[in-house]
Order: sequence, then C-alpha cells, then structure tokens
Amino acid sequence: MSFSIVNQPRFGLKGRAATGWLVARGIEIPQQPNTWLALQNQGRILRLGRGEFLVEGELAVTLSVVWQDGQPDLYRVPRYDFGCVLSGEAIPALLQEICALDTRPQSMGDQVLMTQAAGISVTLLCETHTDAPVYRLWCDATYGDYMHETLQHILN
Repeated sequence: MSFSIVNQPRFGLKGRAATGWLVARGIEIPQQPNTWLALQNQGRILRLGRGEFLVEGELAVTLSVVWQDGQPDLYRVPRYDFGCVLSGEAIPALLQEICALDTRPQSMGDQVLMTQAAGISVTLLCETHTDAPVYRLWCDATYGDYMHETLQHILN
C-alpha cells in the first residue's frame, strides 16, 4: 500500500457556459455529472455537476493562462484542495471501512464520488489502469493535516 500527497495544478470552472468554453478549446469532457476522464499525459477532468468542472494536471496550467475574467455565465472556482493518492491491493478494503459509499473498483468505473471518509467530505475517484487500483482523494485544505494523519495511521 502506498499513500502520497498530490500537489498538481488545479483549475475549477463553473457556470452555464463552462461546457462550451472547454469544448471550444478542444478539451474532451465527461458527458455525465459525477464522472471523470483521463487526459493524455495532462491529468484528468472531473465533471462535478452539469456545469462544474475540476481539471488537475498540466492542462490546468494551460487553462489558467487562457482564462479571462468577466465572461457571461462562466466563473473560475479557486481550488485549494488537499489531494492525495492511495494505491495497493488493500486500499479498497480500507476505504470500505472509512467511506459511506461503495468504493470497490468494479462499482466505481468512471464515477466521481462525493462522500465521507473518516468523517470528512471528500471527492474520490478510482483509476484502474494498473494491476492494483489507484484512488485519488480530495478534501477541503483545512482538513488536509487531519486527513493525512488519519490515513497514515490507518495504513501503518
């Protein structure tokens, strides 16, 4: 099992024009709310609602550069989340102990879960591109130290 904190660039966007703005820049987006897509060596894009997105990775830097304030029905959402990656065969069982929803890889697919983990609201997805599942978890940055300590304690 492994646990690491992730400090990748993030870009949040929301509003009725968010989908069109991303598509106009040639970005493939998840079709349904609460789903995500991997972006070829550029990170991932999460669709958190009908018109809300979180981009993490190199594409977030690119979007930050082209962003212009004052666009109608389009708002940048600052993202200061604590982010971490959990991987290994035992992680699904661990998450079943601390999460309120079914986090088994076969149940998650491309879903983005908004759930509770160790009593904290989190956003969670599961990548299955390796032999063992890899989970990405985000929570409010003010809970970062608590989440880090709790996960370290559970994993040891």
